This record gives sequence, C-alpha cells and structure tokens, in this order.
Amino acid sequence: MSIRSAVVGAAVLAALFLGLKMYGSAQHRKGYDKAQAEYMVAVAHAEGRARQIEQQKQKEVEDVRADYQKQLDAASGAAISARADSDGLRGKLKAANDRAVTEAARAGRALDENTRITAELRNVVGLCTARYTEMAGVADSYRGDLMALQGYAQSVAGGP
Repeated sequence: MSIRSAVVGAAVLAALFLGLKMYGSAQHRKGYDKAQAEYMVAVAHAEGRARQIEQQKQKEVEDVRADYQKQLDAASGAAISARADSDGLRGKLKAANDRAVTEAARAGRALDENTRITAELRNVVGLCTARYTEMAGVADSYRGDLMALQGYAQSVAGGP
C-alpha cells in the first residue's frame, strides 16, 4: 500500500465522516423544526380554546346580569303600578270620606260618630294597602337578588 492510496483512503473516510455528520445535523435540524412547529400549533390551539372558554364564561355572566336587570325592571314596574293603584284607592277613599261627611251633616248628629269611625277605618285600610305595597316591593327586590345570585353561582359552577 502506498502513501498515496492511504491519503486517498483517509480523505475518502474524512469526506464520508463529514458527509454523515452534515446529514445527521440536517436531520436533527429538520426534526427540531418539525417539533417546534407542532409545539407552536399546540400553543395556538390552547390559547384559542382558553379565549373561547373565557368568552363563554363572560357571556354567561352577562346573561345573568341581563336577567337580573330584567327582574329589577319588572319589580320596579310592578311597584310603580302598585303605587298608582294605591294612590287611586286613596283618592277614592278621600272622595268617599267627603261624601260620608256631607251625608252625615244632612243626617244629623246621630250619624256623626258612625261617619267618623267609618272614615278612620277607611284611612286604616289605605295605610295598610300602602304598607303592603312597600313590603311587596322589598320582597320582589330580595327575590330578584336571590335569583341573580343563584344564576351567577350556576354560571360559575358550570351548571345548567
């Protein structure tokens, strides 16, 4: 074996070794790039899912708020209507009291006491009506608060 064939053999081996090393490096880089791309896709998917869940929870909270506001509006409307009815009844009671006083004056003193008692009883009924209307408004408000809290708790818990 000659020196020349030894040098050529060494050069071929060195070229083969360098070629294999470069091929391995390229394969490594290709695998790394593929894994990196898969990782980025997984991250993007996870972020998208997290945004979707967050938006869903926000919508549920907004739905609970909207339902609560509707209940408050309905309770407020009912209270206004009850006040109007109560005011109308008070007006009718006042008119009845005025008529009773007029009739009592015509009928004489014997009816004065009965008229006074009747007027007082009508006033008591009017006061009771007003108080019950106020209590109904407060009860409606508490009911609305309770339903809103229950709705919020269900949306947070993920229930139906």
